[in-house]
Amino acid sequence: MWGKKLGSIIFIVILMFSLVACSSDDASSDGKGEDGKFSGTLTVWIHPFVGDELKDKQSAVFKKMADDFNKEYPDVKIKFEEIPWANREQKILTALAANQGPDIFYLIPDMMAQFADKGVLTPITKLLGNDWDKEDFPQSSLDSVTYKNELYGLPILHEVQTQIYNTKILAEIGGDKNHLPTTWEEFDALAEKAVAKGYYARGFEGGNTPNATLYPLIWQSGGDIIDKDGNVMINNEKGVKAFEKINDMYKNKWIPKDSINSLDHFTQFVEGKSLSSSAAGITFSTLKERGFKDYVVGPPLKEEETATFGATGMFVVPSNSKNKNAAAEFIKYMTNTGNSKAFNELTKYVPPRKSAQTIYDNNPEMKQMTEYLQYVKPGVIHPVARDIIPKVQAELQAMLEGSKTPKEAADAAAEEIKAEISK
Repeated sequence: MWGKKLGSIIFIVILMFSLVACSSDDASSDGKGEDGKFSGTLTVWIHPFVGDELKDKQSAVFKKMADDFNKEYPDVKIKFEEIPWANREQKILTALAANQGPDIFYLIPDMMAQFADKGVLTPITKLLGNDWDKEDFPQSSLDSVTYKNELYGLPILHEVQTQIYNTKILAEIGGDKNHLPTTWEEFDALAEKAVAKGYYARGFEGGNTPNATLYPLIWQSGGDIIDKDGNVMINNEKGVKAFEKINDMYKNKWIPKDSINSLDHFTQFVEGKSLSSSAAGITFSTLKERGFKDYVVGPPLKEEETATFGATGMFVVPSNSKNKNAAAEFIKYMTNTGNSKAFNELTKYVPPRKSAQTIYDNNPEMKQMTEYLQYVKPGVIHPVARDIIPKVQAELQAMLEGSKTPKEAADAAAEEIKAEISK
């Protein structure tokens, strides 16, 4: 139902964009006056990136972005409007279809590919010009905001997911907190000892998206879901190996019985029931709030390749913005070194800019996360990426329930992906 509804909304957006394309492409709608200076109003849609207790600080961070911009471009009015995370995709597309959307909004890579493929976004490669410090962004960051060789945004944040370990359990099973696992084999050796002592080896939240469960294991095995050429790879030998790994963990009780659809295995880690758990930057604040100190941060694992998942957040410009040039210029200010430092220090994400990553020089845990950025993949960058999430997840759950073998689940997932691509 939702897929059909979203498809209808996107179709309406495309029609609306085609109707306004000529007027939008004419020179007078780019946010510049006759003197070449930017003017007009830019509406920017943001989200609650922090909890209510930090809401005022978030507002201050965004206000500074506008203030910095207005020092150079005083004739541009910046309007920040916060929208909730829930149903944001529908809200954005509906607003754009009605030509009442923002000039700038926040996206993640899988949504970027979908929106770009439908013509909803403006490529900003040319709009950025040559003065945006391209070399200050790692290539992996730029790849996350690129689709078909065009930049569609600039990144403001990176999430990095890795493993954390319970130090008490490590000591009990003879592990060394100073020499944590880097490979599947090393992890498995500790996992077997932990399970023999009555602990779980790790959490596996099967109710979460495959970005956080299946996909990292596929990448670690050297595989992929859909390659850069659009070929479906999820059911090749390396993909099946990841399905088998998860199935073995479940059968051997390395992960809890409710792993099929659970959304919370972090609690079991805090309660001392599990050797390890996945973690992101915000996890450390949560551990502090819960008074849990018996943990240590380890690297992402590898079988053939060290890899992990981490969302990339970017700001983009819709195709029907009347202020494209001004919007692209403001995105440069939003993501410059100073603003990137302020935003990420508040939200506890990793700054994409190398020059901003110094904010964690005195924070050992976050400095580790920054070092792991090199291993992060932003998910599947393909127009069907979001459409296939529930379908892949359903096949993974069917395997854990015992109705399909790992190979059958992987093959079924591949067929679902191919069907979406062919639509």
